[in-house]
Amino acid sequence: CVMVPGALAGWTLGAVVDRFGARRISIAGLLLAATASYAAGLSTSYAALLALRIVEGTGYTLLVVAATVLVINVTPGRRALALSVWSSFAPIGFALGQWAAAFATGENPLHAIGTIHAAILVAAALALVLAIPADAPGAAHEEKKSSWDSLRHPPARRTALAFGCVCAVLLAAVALAPVVLARRAGLSVAETASMTALAALPGILGRIAPGWLLDRRVTPLAVFIASSSLAALSLLAALLAPIPLWSALVFFALFQILAGALPGVLSAMLPLVAPTPAHLGAVSGLCTQAINLGNLAGPPLVLAVYAAGGAATAVAMLVALIGASALAIGNVGIFAQKLVEDHRAD
Repeated sequence: CVMVPGALAGWTLGAVVDRFGARRISIAGLLLAATASYAAGLSTSYAALLALRIVEGTGYTLLVVAATVLVINVTPGRRALALSVWSSFAPIGFALGQWAAAFATGENPLHAIGTIHAAILVAAALALVLAIPADAPGAAHEEKKSSWDSLRHPPARRTALAFGCVCAVLLAAVALAPVVLARRAGLSVAETASMTALAALPGILGRIAPGWLLDRRVTPLAVFIASSSLAALSLLAALLAPIPLWSALVFFALFQILAGALPGVLSAMLPLVAPTPAHLGAVSGLCTQAINLGNLAGPPLVLAVYAAGGAATAVAMLVALIGASALAIGNVGIFAQKLVEDHRAD
């Protein structure tokens, strides 16, 4: 439910960010998500819980899209590194969420989680109010070009497609690996799932590396091709090679690091693929929509392929998705590098 608003309305909410300002919408997204999270913890109805989770997802989508623009606006000097670091919020949040769920106790653990979560979001909103200057006067009302221009811009569309493919691969691999490795090692899926979850955590480091590389004049296309090729080989070794479980987990961790570099480099390219700075929110929203669609569609699709055709077929599909993202970003990488050189010349 949390991903549904982003999957259905990411681009639209991005246009809202362009209209009203990144700081203003970031604060609104935090407070909306906090309110929905606290109310969900108090809910006694399953239907109400689902509805509140959708509201919470709307707040999160507003926050993710607006905060991306905010990072771009407040880090003119080290933008690539800042965006790569920012892209790690998803795996970090997932890991913290899993940890909170595992250690929640009491008669109503959902209420405790909702309350703590809401308090953290409100504190983040307060910190944002105090730390980030207000949006420029008149920025919310000035005449801007049509948000549709972001959809007509080929680099923005290809970047969004690559985001969708990459995120589908990352989440689908986390869903597929326990099933494949459990059958090979003779363990339960639950036991193997905990191991693969730990092996996925190093992927956070992979998201940070691209910004460091791009700041050192490595081209976006070079990072993307190297990471995608090595990630595909690592995934093949982890899930198909006849090796011990510990070796498979090492290769799976390596895959997470290498594949994690792909959203890192794509995030760093966002300012370069928008038609104009006035379209940053719409482009960020378009990519967020593709990410949510990939996250929602990837795991069930790949698990269905696994059930029908086995591990080799499912892994081949994941590798094909990595290839599709590489094709989607090919021309964009050249385009982005030209803009990088122009920016450095200025």
